[in-house]
Amino acid sequence: MALLLRLPAVLWAGGFEHPDQQFQSIEPAYHLATGGAWHEPWEFRDGSRSWCYPVALAGLMRMLAALGFEEPGPTMLAVRAVHALLGLLPVWLFWLVLVKWQPVRESRLPLLLFALSGLPLASVQAGGGTCAATLAVAAGLALAGRGPFPALAGLCLGFAFVCRFQDALFGPAFFVVLLVQRRWAASAWFALGCLPGIVVQGASDLAAGGPFLGTVWRYVATNVGANDAANAWRTQPLPFYLYAGVVPVLALLPWPSAVRAAWARLRAGSAVLPAALVGAAVHLAVFSFVPRKALRFEQPAFVLLLAVLLAGFAAARGSGAVWHGRALVAVHVGWWLFASSWFGNAGAVGLAEWLRRQPDWRGEVVVLDGDATSLGGFFYSRPPADHVVTVPREELAAARAAGAPFVVVMRDPLDAAELAALGDYTLAAAFHGRFDLRAGERRYVYRRRARARRGPITCRSRRASASRRASAPRPSSASPPPR
Repeated sequence: MALLLRLPAVLWAGGFEHPDQQFQSIEPAYHLATGGAWHEPWEFRDGSRSWCYPVALAGLMRMLAALGFEEPGPTMLAVRAVHALLGLLPVWLFWLVLVKWQPVRESRLPLLLFALSGLPLASVQAGGGTCAATLAVAAGLALAGRGPFPALAGLCLGFAFVCRFQDALFGPAFFVVLLVQRRWAASAWFALGCLPGIVVQGASDLAAGGPFLGTVWRYVATNVGANDAANAWRTQPLPFYLYAGVVPVLALLPWPSAVRAAWARLRAGSAVLPAALVGAAVHLAVFSFVPRKALRFEQPAFVLLLAVLLAGFAAARGSGAVWHGRALVAVHVGWWLFASSWFGNAGAVGLAEWLRRQPDWRGEVVVLDGDATSLGGFFYSRPPADHVVTVPREELAAARAAGAPFVVVMRDPLDAAELAALGDYTLAAAFHGRFDLRAGERRYVYRRRARARRGPITCRSRRASASRRASAPRPSSASPPPR
């Protein structure tokens, strides 16, 4: 049932929600798999981004190409299908928690809500962050098991760290919980299980010519020491993750009885999944002090909180619990509908696919108030080389001087005066996001007009031109031909 609930997202939820998903995961993987052109982001030039996930995705793309998946759309559909299969790992572990390891009353509805929630469903999308979220959630749930499952938790968290370095912070929180529970063998197996991922990342850095785990330390120095992310991107206030993430995920309704019901369920679930609760709380608390915030950064923490709440779903009784349960169902079914049908950055992807269909597309394009990441990705447009020129919108003379056959404008089309200043270009196509909800997804592409051809030449004019060519003096071999 969980796989069927992911099928609509596999079929319809194309594109990408954030440029990092495309240009730091899919684009380098496409370049590695095919040798095609790609726009190298500054993180790769800075040495602060891991190559491990792009290499794994490139291997998957090579296998899919051998099976006949070469076009962008079918390739990404198959990639989403593989990620959907990986996303079943946390669902299976949550089933083990509620049915086998620590059985709870009325487990069917919590299992169904966890399977269909749009939060874990987002891991169907390709990307290092989404893959890391799947593995980090699996690690938090596997710690509730005995035997080999703590080692599996460490293995999952180690490779979550490889895909996204921030998820390493779950490790100390999980380890402390195991020590407090006096699960000495489990803590040792968990620590050992983390080692393969760390070794893989270090070996990757050595293969790239850097020091062992050099990418990790460079990432910390860039984003924490120099605070480049906060300087380059919009920041959020300290309680952002609380009111924008925790409140909707836990469906905290604005009246006391419902809040008490949610708190009772969360407290009961903490007895079932203590490591998941502590890991999520520590991760949210630490990264709340980082100015650069986004809900996608804390996706694994939110999913773990949801799992804890659902584990204690049958604990609270009363009218408040009924309304809280209804709100929880409504919120997560709504997220499922959104995650199953939303086409992220549809305007940019539509532009890239349109460019690919143009016979004169060679990668030569001017982007006004944007860069190569505004074009939807070379994975979709497939140019032979990167010939993108970035120009501010107010410098239309520079855009005209570049002489590219295409000019792409962000957000708003050119007005009459700007179009006249641009020169010999005309609006060729316009693209926008799903339902045109965000102005930042709008793209307008202008094509340079073809020069007017002369009319058909008569037989008399051909003979006249031939006689003129015959009577004209020929240039000597020593002198260059006249222009």
